[in-house]
Amino acid sequence: MDRDTLVLSACLACAGSSNELARWLSEPAANINDLLSPARRRRARIREQTSQRLVKLLKCGEPQRVRGQLEQDGWQILTAASSEWPPLLVDIDAAPALLFVRGNAQLLGRPQLAMVGARHASAEGLDNARRFARVLAGAGFTITSGLALGIDRAAHEGALQAGTTIAVLGHGPGPCYPPRNRPLAEQIIHGSGTLVTEFPPGLAPRKEFFPQRNRLISGLSLATIVVEAAEHSGSLITARLALQQGREVFAIPGSIHNPLSKGCHRLLRDGANWLESLHDVQAVFSSLTSLAESTSERSGCGHSRHTDPLLRHFITGPNSIDQLHQRSGIAIQDLTSKLSSLEISGHIQRVAGGYCRRYPGNEIS
Repeated sequence: MDRDTLVLSACLACAGSSNELARWLSEPAANINDLLSPARRRRARIREQTSQRLVKLLKCGEPQRVRGQLEQDGWQILTAASSEWPPLLVDIDAAPALLFVRGNAQLLGRPQLAMVGARHASAEGLDNARRFARVLAGAGFTITSGLALGIDRAAHEGALQAGTTIAVLGHGPGPCYPPRNRPLAEQIIHGSGTLVTEFPPGLAPRKEFFPQRNRLISGLSLATIVVEAAEHSGSLITARLALQQGREVFAIPGSIHNPLSKGCHRLLRDGANWLESLHDVQAVFSSLTSLAESTSERSGCGHSRHTDPLLRHFITGPNSIDQLHQRSGIAIQDLTSKLSSLEISGHIQRVAGGYCRRYPGNEIS
């Protein structure tokens, strides 16, 4: 059994329990016997019902059948060892163990901005979502959202007018939920976009899956934009997750008479970035176009020949000093000196949240 089928088997057995799956796969497994060893199951705190489910699935050949169906439907399996694995997911808590992807998998490594908001949005909110998504996508960012009705749908639609978009699903590969957005999902695929989920095939949407989905939306993105939200809503959960992940949060102010403005106003009171125009994003990210280019995947595009080992520890987007310290093991005092030298030589750039790589042709005028 190859690695992907092995990982898929564990995913099917965990039935949507992302944390359990991550624990189970945290150590390399050469085969099913490794995965089912009593010592490994104890260390990973695998439930008995999960291991029994895996044994039943293997007996009827379900993993192989599901793998074949996934490939037939255009889905692929990504793990942290995959070249297309999203670099920004490396640093988030409770990172997924695998992703199911349909469409342009390389898009996951490009700079993304999340856009979320109310399902029952106002006409003004929908217009704002489409307009900002279109402008930001045209400036080089991929717009990431959850394919829900309302703001999510408008964000995807706006992004498709000028660039690319990623839809993160709250269910397994298959017909998209809600049914009204299935034609939009196909438009995303045909527009060089991507559908992505961590849930296994056959798993329908559940209420408890959406917070898990939301952490992926924010985790994939450099920043999260909240367009409209009630005071207690899933959009505010996504914003809180973004802050916990060390990402920027933007909120669009609205009318004091609109109840869907209350969530955004609360975020603004708590320190979120004010968003009224593209310039507000530029003010946070220093140079929008430069950051978009410098955080893109650069395979075959002429990397700098600078060989400082520290550069190997940079991932897509801003890299904080603490993150670089943890990855490289370099003492903070020495790290600060190295960063200064690399900034002076033009190989890195200071941005909100830390430093990002710079590449030939990305110099800021």
